[in-house]
Amino acid sequence: MTSKTEKPEGEKESAPKGPSMGTGPLSQDTVVHLMKSGTEFLAAMDTLMPRNSVPPEVREHYNNIKKETLLMFRSVIDSQLKSMEAKPEAPAPHLRKIDLE
Repeated sequence: MTSKTEKPEGEKESAPKGPSMGTGPLSQDTVVHLMKSGTEFLAAMDTLMPRNSVPPEVREHYNNIKKETLLMFRSVIDSQLKSMEAKPEAPAPHLRKIDLE
C-alpha cells in the first residue's frame, strides 16, 4: 500500500488539479474520494441492513439515501464531463511585421 505522497511505480506525477485549473467545480481528487466513499457507504449499508427485520420507514429512508447518492454521482460526473468537453476559445493570432534587410 502506498502513502498519499508516494506514487506507485509507472504512475506519473501530475500537478494537482483544482477549480483554478479549469477542471470543473471540484478537483479530480475530491471527485474520486466522493465516488469511492459513497459507493463504499452504499455497499456497507446493503451488507449490514437485514432486509427482513427493517421497518418500512427505515427501508424508505435508505432507498431515498441511495437514490440521492446516485443522483449526486450523476451530477458530479456530468459537471466533470461538461468541463472536459468545453473547448477554450483559441486565442486570436498575433500578426507582426518582420522587416527583412
